[in-house]
Amino acid sequence: MAEQVPLAWQRVGVRHERDYKIFQTRTLDVTDPRNGAPYVRTVIHAPDWVNVVPVTVNDEVVLVRQFRFGTWSNTLEIPGGMLDAGEDALAAASRELEEETGYRPAKVTPLGVSNPNPAIFDNRLHTFLAEGCVRVHDGRPDASEDLQVVVVPRQELRALVTRGEITHSLVLAALLFESWR
Repeated sequence: MAEQVPLAWQRVGVRHERDYKIFQTRTLDVTDPRNGAPYVRTVIHAPDWVNVVPVTVNDEVVLVRQFRFGTWSNTLEIPGGMLDAGEDALAAASRELEEETGYRPAKVTPLGVSNPNPAIFDNRLHTFLAEGCVRVHDGRPDASEDLQVVVVPRQELRALVTRGEITHSLVLAALLFESWR
């Protein structure tokens, strides 16, 4: 295991800058422990996120094709989203899965927790495996979510990644967690 280095940076001030509904920006005044130099850093404060690898009773994976404004393109992803205030991560994973796809799992298992981008984000991503998924309705995505449910045989996931059809880094991390279990 890697040696733990003590956190020596000093936070001497925090300013809450802007609220963008799904995240807020904060400006940190910090001091470098090596030389005492002051720096200003911006951090994006966001709720924790969840994503879920949903596997049906027929060993298929339930994906969503969804328009993403950041890349101005449709992406192929696993279901996921933000935790609501006070919501448990496992409950959020089940909720997001059913809202986006209409599938309900028989069993949900935590796969891991990661930091989406610790350079600027302060939140965590909770990844789950949902097994025994069955479709119970057509899904109830948020009004602004433009998505299509795509069901593929589990053995095709690797090909989707290698062909560049799945490129979302948080989805790739989830698939890595799932492959290591």
